Amino acid sequence: MILQGNETNFNQLEREIFDLGCQMARKVMKQILTEMDNHLSKVRDRKHYRDKGKRTTTIKTLMGEVEYSRRVYESINETGIKKYTYLLDETLEINKTGLFSGNLIQLITEAASEKSFRKTAKSITNSTGQSISHSGAWNIIQTIGKQIDEEENLQTKALAQGINLGQREKKILFEEADGVYLNIQGKDRKKGKKQELKVAISYEGWEKTKQNRYKVANKLVYAGFEPAAEFRKRKEGMLGSIYNLDEIQIRILNGDGASWIKSHSEGEQIHYQLDPFHKSRAIIRNVQDKEARSVLLTFLKENKYKEITMYLSALETETEDEKTKLQLKSLNNYFKENQVGLVPYLERGLELPELDKGLEYRTMGTMEHNICDVICQRMKHRKGSWSIAGGNNMAKILAWKASKRIKEVLNKVTSIHIPSELMGVIQPSLSAAQVPKDIGAGYSYTTRGSLPYGGAARTNGRNAILQLIADQRL
Repeated sequence: MILQGNETNFNQLEREIFDLGCQMARKVMKQILTEMDNHLSKVRDRKHYRDKGKRTTTIKTLMGEVEYSRRVYESINETGIKKYTYLLDETLEINKTGLFSGNLIQLITEAASEKSFRKTAKSITNSTGQSISHSGAWNIIQTIGKQIDEEENLQTKALAQGINLGQREKKILFEEADGVYLNIQGKDRKKGKKQELKVAISYEGWEKTKQNRYKVANKLVYAGFEPAAEFRKRKEGMLGSIYNLDEIQIRILNGDGASWIKSHSEGEQIHYQLDPFHKSRAIIRNVQDKEARSVLLTFLKENKYKEITMYLSALETETEDEKTKLQLKSLNNYFKENQVGLVPYLERGLELPELDKGLEYRTMGTMEHNICDVICQRMKHRKGSWSIAGGNNMAKILAWKASKRIKEVLNKVTSIHIPSELMGVIQPSLSAAQVPKDIGAGYSYTTRGSLPYGGAARTNGRNAILQLIADQRL
């Protein structure tokens, strides 16, 4: 069949072999869990835990759904109230992830951060032995997002109580902030068809990657739908979980002029500046005359802000078109309202500390790029809509992923620790399951029990596998 060069048949054979491998792996996992449960039954405190029989459950894994039975025990607490416990589930902490294995949760989280929930479900179903629905993928994201939110809440409380969690010490920190409006669905739509998701980033400087190419160093991202005051507290909590904030002498804050961003610039150590991109864009959008626009952009490049406001006032007086007058007046007000942040931080004569080796000082303005890469590509550009809670959970995941911290929370949520006393039952279980003794030395399929696909429809791939097994049995 393979020699005929029929690609469809080869792909089918590959899939059938994969399915068979998953089927065998599920049997091995079931046997291991069963042996663990038997061991716990033998070593339990029989006076405290009374065996009430077995109950069946299912855990979703990379190789598919593993159905197994484990004992339920009855115990009575100090107040005389009966309690029912699954010692196996409690020992392995299986229930905390909703009966999804940690590896499967990590795959789903990674996929869902890049594609829709339907495409995530399809890719997981096609690439593993586990079939999931788009709602199942959505539920996993809510679980992880809520866990991140709780972590951020704990960080915020710690900072408010004066507890210094962060140990990293830096004298200067760069920060930028902006917002992106996302489509809202469901009952949250009553608050408005679109809601602003606030995003903030921090970094320690710029490092050169290639000729004339730079990236920011040690970037952290925070995102949320919170009101400005709450957003600031939680953002500071995030920074406080990494940095010793008392050691930071200078903080440069770059923003587009929004009031919620400027309100974060309070304090002697914080120096606010108006984002260079937004300054240029404001001129381009509001000045239609090409010659006047060129003059203003030249003033901007030379940091001649008094000349800009004077020139705009003169243009407004000279023009007779009401629409043009409004545009020029709006632009002039924009510069006046942000007067404190017009001069770039590098032009202010600040006494800037020496950066770490390999880092440089450069012009700020990476926020637009980060908004697009971190948030918009997944949450906005695909015409999606979100509830406030659902959007917040996804934004948290995307922010922690961009900060290279997502594994922290995934490990906390999905780690299933096997106690040392249970490790001893794994090797005998594997041996009993007759897995290959030496990888690459050949495989002998167990002759006990029924053959695979015995009661299933016979495809070409399954016939080929059955023939291979028959050859091994000879």
